[in-house]
Amino acid sequence: MYRSTDTAKEPSLTAQQGYWDARWEQQRSPNPWQARRADTILAMLQTLPLTNPRILDLGCATGWMTDRLSTLGPSQGVDLSEAAIAIAKAQFPTLRFAAGDLYQISLADAPVDIVVCQEVIAHVSDQPKLVERIAEVLKPGGYLIMTAANALVMDRVRFSDGLLGVGPEDPDEHIKKWLSMKGLKALLRPHFEILATTSVIPLGHRGVLRLVNSTKLNRALSLLMSPARLEALKERMGFGYSIIALGKKRA
Repeated sequence: MYRSTDTAKEPSLTAQQGYWDARWEQQRSPNPWQARRADTILAMLQTLPLTNPRILDLGCATGWMTDRLSTLGPSQGVDLSEAAIAIAKAQFPTLRFAAGDLYQISLADAPVDIVVCQEVIAHVSDQPKLVERIAEVLKPGGYLIMTAANALVMDRVRFSDGLLGVGPEDPDEHIKKWLSMKGLKALLRPHFEILATTSVIPLGHRGVLRLVNSTKLNRALSLLMSPARLEALKERMGFGYSIIALGKKRA
């Protein structure tokens, strides 16, 4: 189990920045799970009734997703990590990036049509405030795609098995406030109409997930549907490692 952060012992902003600087200096490109999540996000964006939208990649890390988003419309990225932004600028010199405190920095140079915020909300001190800032930078009727580590999974997975490259150690320098799908929806609803939700990458070994992901059950279900259809079903049911919500800014 990957423990959540004690609110009374949240790390300083400097400590958080140091953690993410080290993290992104070691990982400059997406791993397969991050790429899988990105594919899902791009597919959702392509269903929106927008042409050449202005896009903000909030929590862009080393900029690889900002680059992918730029195929849909003008895109820019922001992140707490100065090291990550330096890498992003070097790798994608034609795109705009900025580093700083997400509660203080100007998130975009003009209102945007879309904000994509991957795996950031669980790692900030004031989740409602970040959602409010996102709503402020969006145009009326603009769209948000937000992803978060799924509390259902995070409480029922053994990261010591090497999943996601995370070992048994759990650094205290980054905030960890996991969200359920219900919790994510509740967080977004004051500012957004929820249009769609899903999850990606089913896993987990404890509680209900021990049954859902059991080898015997999945072998039996394979007689009725393909492995790909079974995985898609689990994802729609919210058993994936990352939960994803698409929202439209309220008038």
